[in-house]
Amino acid sequence: MSQEDAGLRERKKTAAMHRIQNAALDLFDERGYDTVTVEQIAEAAEISPSSVYRYFGTKEQMVLWDEFDPMLAQRLRAELAGAPPLEAVRRVMLTTVQGLAVGDVQRIQRRIRHVMSDPTLEAATAGQVYGASELLGEVLAAGLGRPAADLEVQVFSHAIIGALLGGLHHWYGAGFREPLREVLERAFTILEEGLDVDQSAGS
Repeated sequence: MSQEDAGLRERKKTAAMHRIQNAALDLFDERGYDTVTVEQIAEAAEISPSSVYRYFGTKEQMVLWDEFDPMLAQRLRAELAGAPPLEAVRRVMLTTVQGLAVGDVQRIQRRIRHVMSDPTLEAATAGQVYGASELLGEVLAAGLGRPAADLEVQVFSHAIIGALLGGLHHWYGAGFREPLREVLERAFTILEEGLDVDQSAGS
């Protein structure tokens, strides 16, 4: 298969997954996550239930899936060649968010609403967050020529992913009023300044 054919196949796959995810989110918004079946999602997306499972594996992944995840690791590998780790991650995340279309941001908001309000999705997210931390650690370790179990690498990677998750919690809790890019910029500033809490800010 040529590179062009492979690219076309991947674009078709992504488009199909978008269609299924949008159909699922519409149903979840209307009826609630727990009450909707995979069969109902398949019918709404005009696809077979077996195809839904082939694309996503689980019902939870129809909320958690994000097509940008594979791109982030690739971009980070490139950035690590010329920037310190924290700055490299910052550039990748902010550039990616800056490039999101309005529809992409709205879809992220819909996904977050369901994750934050459903225990099953919260539990699934915890596993995904751990996996993202481990992947970041592997990419960082390879870029720095260190073992993946290196203490600094592990603390850094888990702190970064935790900070991003904390930023999304804040964004949701504040009603998505601020642009996502501004929230993440502030999260990175907190990390850069030493990850402490200003005790006078709430007084």
